[in-house]
Amino acid sequence: MTMSLRSSVTPVVASGTASAVKLLVAALAFTGAYVGVEASQNASGQARASAVADSQVQTVTLSAEAMPVTTAKTPESGVITVSAVASPRPCEKPYRAQSVIDNADPDGTVSYGWRLERWSPAAKKWRTYLTSHSGFTGGAQSVEWQPRIVNNPGWYRVKLSVSGGDVLNSEKFQVSC
Repeated sequence: MTMSLRSSVTPVVASGTASAVKLLVAALAFTGAYVGVEASQNASGQARASAVADSQVQTVTLSAEAMPVTTAKTPESGVITVSAVASPRPCEKPYRAQSVIDNADPDGTVSYGWRLERWSPAAKKWRTYLTSHSGFTGGAQSVEWQPRIVNNPGWYRVKLSVSGGDVLNSEKFQVSC
């Protein structure tokens, strides 16, 4: 009984072809899934961009008297500078507060805390609106905080409290919507 070469090679070729077909189907399925995910992300991103573009644009005109926010380029020790940061959404007002903190003991740690305060006309005093705390070791450092005020017009100021008793207040500024 002799087996022909053709009959012994046929099962090997058939199994190799089946494996190649399985790999091709798996690759097509993966590619289809990837393209589908990418298309859905693009569609949701375009929908968000369209929603932002369709929203009403509200122009806010500020004057030096209504908004005395300083815009110094480099912060100084003992002074808080506050500047408005652009926002694409109406009634969302991000700000950047900066200062320099001197550390008398560069080997020691300095703790500090930011506080955004809002003026309460009813109570006739400043009330805490947002807070943030941090610290560092080393010499003098420039510190920055970016609070965000959403849908809450009024008068605000930023306060910086440094361990050791130093407390700085920014000038007050008005947020309108």
